[in-house]
Amino acid sequence: MTTRIEKFGWKGSLEPGIGRVVSAHGDYYHLVCNEAEGEILARKKKSAFAKRIGSVRESGGLRRVERAEIGDGALVPITGDFVRFRYNAQGESMITEVLPRFSSFERKDPTARRKSQTLAVNFDTLFVMMSLNENFSTARIERFLDLADDVGGAEVAVVVTKMDLREDGDGAFLDALEESVAGRARILYISSLTGEGMDDVSEYMKPGRTVAFIGSSGVGKSTLLNVLAGEEWMATQEIQEWSGKGRHTTTSRELVMLPCGAMVVDTPGIREIGRVGEEETVLAKGESTHRYRV
Repeated sequence: MTTRIEKFGWKGSLEPGIGRVVSAHGDYYHLVCNEAEGEILARKKKSAFAKRIGSVRESGGLRRVERAEIGDGALVPITGDFVRFRYNAQGESMITEVLPRFSSFERKDPTARRKSQTLAVNFDTLFVMMSLNENFSTARIERFLDLADDVGGAEVAVVVTKMDLREDGDGAFLDALEESVAGRARILYISSLTGEGMDDVSEYMKPGRTVAFIGSSGVGKSTLLNVLAGEEWMATQEIQEWSGKGRHTTTSRELVMLPCGAMVVDTPGIREIGRVGEEETVLAKGESTHRYRV
């Protein structure tokens, strides 16, 4: 019999105190596990994740340094992580460790040039999504695929949404996309409105597997999730026709279990893309992402 944590993608040994983060809210996390039905509330154990300030004596005096209490490279839990925790049936449980991730998608943190920001973890497939409107940009897709070279043990697919908006002359731009991707990933052409291409999407939605949605705001990530979930799971907002830009529908990550048994991580829209250590992002501020600029 498949246990609850196995249904949520766990493939390791079935020992007590293993959970998966389905949402994170500040210092609090919702977990699924074998210890309880539904979700449990947990928070990080401070001594396991807090940073410690120390001092190092140099020739010019003392220099203050920061290091993680549990060693360099300690992971902070995010949605999708598998964690060890101490269960408390009467109150908050305590997360003590983030377990190794088998896949991860990162970008340079836009608020700090030398820090990375992890956007999705522990996914079997990464959907790099772009819509057939003003968001269309082969340069952006190339950049996403560059970053996806380091995702680990996962496959990558490019998903072109809103194919119902296709116009005469768009074939040349889709051909340019095919040439740009050039075998680096499979390309799916879909419309959540008409159902075009949804059979291709369904191939990835298998029980126990996780698919992460990555893309700019307004490309249709939440709309696709609504279709797959069979309900208005995420509140969608219409594109402003005059600008072709969407509002930020998803403001936090959430792991959603679909009726078919697959899981989706819908991430907030990405405005800037870059690798850690680079001086600039690929899309400079104010650069057009017009569909006809490739």
